[in-house]
Amino acid sequence: MSHRKPSRSVLRGRRGRLVLLAAGGTAAAALAAPAALAPRTVPAAPAAARPVGAVAPVLPVAARDRDGEPYALMTFPRLSVSEPVREGVTESDLWRGVGHYPGTAQAGETGNAVFLGHRTQGAAAFARISALRRGDRIVVRQQDASFTYRVTGRRIISPRTRSVLAPVRFRPGSTPHEAVLTLITCHPKGSDRQRLTVFADLVETTGTPRTAPPAGR
Repeated sequence: MSHRKPSRSVLRGRRGRLVLLAAGGTAAAALAAPAALAPRTVPAAPAAARPVGAVAPVLPVAARDRDGEPYALMTFPRLSVSEPVREGVTESDLWRGVGHYPGTAQAGETGNAVFLGHRTQGAAAFARISALRRGDRIVVRQQDASFTYRVTGRRIISPRTRSVLAPVRFRPGSTPHEAVLTLITCHPKGSDRQRLTVFADLVETTGTPRTAPPAGR
Protein backbone atom coordinates (compact mmCIF):
# COMPACT_ATOMS: atom_id res chain seq x y z
CA MET A 1 0.00 0.00 0.00
CA SER A 2 1.29 3.48 -0.91
CA HIS A 3 2.01 5.86 1.93
CA ARG A 4 1.20 8.94 -0.13
CA LYS A 5 -1.56 11.14 1.21
CA PRO A 6 -4.74 10.35 -0.74
CA SER A 7 -6.40 13.11 -2.74
CA ARG A 8 -9.67 11.33 -3.35
CA SER A 9 -13.04 11.72 -1.77
CA VAL A 10 -14.37 9.41 0.89
CA LEU A 11 -17.63 7.62 1.60
CA ARG A 12 -17.34 3.85 1.92
CA GLY A 13 -15.00 1.97 4.22
CA ARG A 14 -13.15 -1.03 5.56
CA ARG A 15 -12.63 -1.98 9.20
CA GLY A 16 -14.66 0.91 10.55
CA ARG A 17 -13.12 3.60 8.33
CA LEU A 18 -14.77 5.94 5.85
CA VAL A 19 -12.78 4.99 2.79
CA LEU A 20 -12.64 6.11 -0.85
CA LEU A 21 -15.73 6.21 -3.03
CA ALA A 22 -15.44 9.26 -5.25
CA ALA A 23 -12.35 10.03 -7.31
CA GLY A 24 -10.88 13.44 -8.03
CA GLY A 25 -9.44 16.16 -5.83
CA THR A 26 -11.25 18.11 -3.15
CA ALA A 27 -13.02 21.45 -3.22
CA ALA A 28 -11.85 24.92 -2.28
CA ALA A 29 -12.73 26.23 1.16
CA ALA A 30 -15.70 28.56 1.14
CA LEU A 31 -14.22 31.14 3.51
CA ALA A 32 -11.07 32.07 5.32
CA ALA A 33 -10.79 30.27 8.66
CA PRO A 34 -12.34 32.18 11.57
CA ALA A 35 -9.78 33.24 14.17
CA ALA A 36 -11.49 31.03 16.77
CA LEU A 37 -10.90 27.89 14.72
CA ALA A 38 -7.44 26.92 15.96
CA PRO A 39 -6.76 23.34 14.79
CA ARG A 40 -7.04 20.68 17.47
CA THR A 41 -4.13 18.40 18.20
CA VAL A 42 -5.01 15.07 16.63
CA PRO A 43 -2.69 12.05 16.32
CA ALA A 44 -1.17 11.64 12.88
CA ALA A 45 -3.03 9.17 10.70
CA PRO A 46 -1.17 5.85 10.48
CA ALA A 47 -0.37 4.52 7.03
CA ALA A 48 -3.01 1.81 7.48
CA ALA A 49 -5.68 4.49 7.75
CA ARG A 50 -4.79 5.96 4.36
CA PRO A 51 -6.38 3.57 1.84
CA VAL A 52 -5.77 3.77 -1.88
CA GLY A 53 -8.11 3.04 -4.77
CA ALA A 54 -11.46 4.47 -5.90
CA VAL A 55 -14.48 3.99 -8.11
CA ALA A 56 -16.18 6.48 -10.40
CA PRO A 57 -16.87 10.00 -9.08
CA VAL A 58 -20.23 10.74 -7.49
CA LEU A 59 -20.24 14.52 -7.69
CA PRO A 60 -18.16 17.20 -9.43
CA VAL A 61 -15.07 18.30 -7.56
CA ALA A 62 -13.55 21.80 -7.48
CA ALA A 63 -10.06 22.94 -6.60
CA ARG A 64 -8.85 22.55 -3.01
CA ASP A 65 -7.75 25.32 -0.67
CA ARG A 66 -4.06 24.44 -0.37
CA ASP A 67 -3.64 25.07 3.33
CA GLY A 68 -6.49 22.71 4.30
CA GLU A 69 -7.39 24.89 7.28
CA PRO A 70 -10.85 24.86 8.89
CA TYR A 71 -13.28 27.40 7.45
CA ALA A 72 -16.20 26.76 9.82
CA LEU A 73 -17.14 25.28 13.17
CA MET A 74 -19.96 22.74 13.56
CA THR A 75 -21.60 22.75 16.98
CA PHE A 76 -24.07 20.33 18.57
CA PRO A 77 -25.36 22.42 21.51
CA ARG A 78 -27.21 19.67 23.40
CA LEU A 79 -24.18 17.40 23.20
CA SER A 80 -21.75 20.23 24.11
CA VAL A 81 -19.61 19.26 21.11
CA SER A 82 -17.93 21.55 18.56
CA GLU A 83 -15.81 20.36 15.62
CA PRO A 84 -13.75 22.18 12.95
CA VAL A 85 -14.97 21.86 9.37
CA ARG A 86 -12.67 21.55 6.35
CA GLU A 87 -13.51 21.53 2.67
CA GLY A 88 -12.97 18.02 1.33
CA VAL A 89 -13.44 14.46 2.51
CA THR A 90 -10.06 12.84 2.04
CA GLU A 91 -8.87 10.57 4.84
CA SER A 92 -6.60 13.38 6.00
CA ASP A 93 -9.53 15.82 6.21
CA LEU A 94 -11.71 13.42 8.21
CA TRP A 95 -8.87 12.40 10.51
CA ARG A 96 -8.79 16.01 11.74
CA GLY A 97 -12.53 16.76 12.03
CA VAL A 98 -15.60 17.23 9.86
CA GLY A 99 -15.32 17.32 6.06
CA HIS A 100 -17.72 19.06 3.66
CA TYR A 101 -18.48 16.86 0.65
CA PRO A 102 -17.29 18.70 -2.50
CA GLY A 103 -20.01 19.52 -5.00
CA THR A 104 -22.83 19.57 -2.45
CA ALA A 105 -24.41 22.79 -1.15
CA GLN A 106 -22.51 24.87 1.35
CA ALA A 107 -24.12 25.53 4.73
CA GLY A 108 -27.01 27.96 4.34
CA GLU A 109 -27.42 27.39 0.61
CA THR A 110 -30.48 25.90 -1.06
CA GLY A 111 -29.85 22.20 -1.57
CA ASN A 112 -28.24 19.44 0.45
CA ALA A 113 -25.13 20.38 2.46
CA VAL A 114 -23.37 17.07 3.16
CA PHE A 115 -20.76 16.57 5.87
CA LEU A 116 -18.78 13.44 6.77
CA GLY A 117 -16.91 12.48 9.93
CA HIS A 118 -15.34 9.51 11.70
CA ARG A 119 -16.90 7.90 14.76
CA THR A 120 -13.82 6.14 16.17
CA GLN A 121 -10.67 7.30 14.36
CA GLY A 122 -8.58 10.47 14.56
CA ALA A 123 -10.67 13.35 15.90
CA ALA A 124 -13.78 11.08 15.87
CA ALA A 125 -15.82 14.19 15.07
CA PHE A 126 -19.09 12.24 14.74
CA ALA A 127 -18.55 9.90 17.69
CA ARG A 128 -21.81 11.00 19.32
CA ILE A 129 -24.16 11.88 16.45
CA SER A 130 -26.24 8.75 17.14
CA ALA A 131 -27.39 10.61 20.29
CA LEU A 132 -28.97 13.43 18.28
CA ARG A 133 -32.75 13.66 18.60
CA ARG A 134 -35.46 15.18 16.45
CA GLY A 135 -35.50 18.93 17.12
CA ASP A 136 -31.85 19.14 18.26
CA ARG A 137 -29.91 22.09 16.86
CA ILE A 138 -26.85 21.81 14.64
CA VAL A 139 -25.06 25.14 14.15
CA VAL A 140 -22.50 25.81 11.42
CA ARG A 141 -20.55 29.00 12.16
CA GLN A 142 -18.43 30.66 9.50
CA GLN A 143 -16.47 33.88 9.73
CA ASP A 144 -19.36 36.22 8.92
CA ALA A 145 -22.45 34.02 9.21
CA SER A 146 -24.08 31.35 11.30
CA PHE A 147 -26.58 28.71 10.14
CA THR A 148 -28.85 26.86 12.54
CA TYR A 149 -30.45 23.57 11.52
CA ARG A 150 -32.98 21.41 13.37
CA VAL A 151 -32.68 17.62 13.25
CA THR A 152 -35.63 16.05 11.43
CA GLY A 153 -34.65 12.39 11.48
CA ARG A 154 -32.05 9.79 10.64
CA ARG A 155 -31.69 6.68 8.51
CA ILE A 156 -29.36 3.70 8.21
CA ILE A 157 -28.33 3.22 4.57
CA SER A 158 -25.99 1.13 2.44
CA PRO A 159 -22.51 2.54 1.74
CA ARG A 160 -23.49 2.55 -1.95
CA THR A 161 -26.63 4.67 -1.57
CA ARG A 162 -25.18 7.62 -3.48
CA SER A 163 -28.57 9.31 -3.84
CA VAL A 164 -28.17 10.61 -0.28
CA LEU A 165 -25.75 13.15 -1.79
CA ALA A 166 -28.28 14.55 -4.28
CA PRO A 167 -29.50 18.18 -3.94
CA VAL A 168 -32.86 16.63 -2.98
CA ARG A 169 -31.97 13.60 -0.85
CA PHE A 170 -32.74 10.26 -2.50
CA ARG A 171 -34.26 12.03 -5.52
CA PRO A 172 -31.48 12.58 -8.07
CA GLY A 173 -32.41 15.04 -10.78
CA SER A 174 -34.97 16.90 -8.65
CA THR A 175 -34.65 20.67 -8.18
CA PRO A 176 -34.08 21.71 -4.55
CA HIS A 177 -36.19 24.43 -2.96
CA GLU A 178 -35.05 24.07 0.65
CA ALA A 179 -31.75 24.21 2.52
CA VAL A 180 -31.05 20.94 4.28
CA LEU A 181 -28.06 19.31 5.96
CA THR A 182 -26.94 15.67 5.93
CA LEU A 183 -24.36 14.11 8.27
CA ILE A 184 -22.82 10.75 7.29
CA THR A 185 -20.69 8.35 9.32
CA CYS A 186 -19.98 4.62 9.52
CA HIS A 187 -22.41 2.29 11.30
CA PRO A 188 -22.40 0.38 13.58
CA LYS A 189 -19.68 2.13 15.55
CA GLY A 190 -16.36 0.55 14.64
CA SER A 191 -17.79 -1.11 11.52
CA ASP A 192 -18.20 -0.12 7.87
CA ARG A 193 -21.18 -2.32 7.04
CA GLN A 194 -23.66 0.55 6.82
CA ARG A 195 -23.90 4.33 7.10
CA LEU A 196 -25.70 6.34 9.76
CA THR A 197 -27.18 9.49 8.24
CA VAL A 198 -28.69 12.38 10.21
CA PHE A 199 -30.98 14.88 8.48
CA ALA A 200 -31.69 18.50 9.45
CA ASP A 201 -33.49 21.54 8.00
CA LEU A 202 -32.23 25.13 8.02
CA VAL A 203 -34.29 27.25 10.46
CA GLU A 204 -32.18 30.38 11.00
CA THR A 205 -29.42 32.37 9.33
CA THR A 206 -27.53 35.22 10.98
CA GLY A 207 -24.89 37.43 9.43
CA THR A 208 -23.96 37.75 5.76
CA PRO A 209 -22.57 34.61 4.09
CA ARG A 210 -19.61 35.01 1.76
CA THR A 211 -19.55 33.38 -1.63
CA ALA A 212 -17.26 30.41 -2.28
CA PRO A 213 -13.98 31.08 -4.16
CA PRO A 214 -13.92 30.09 -7.83
CA ALA A 215 -12.70 26.65 -8.83
CA GLY A 216 -9.00 26.52 -9.62
CA ARG A 217 -8.06 29.34 -7.28
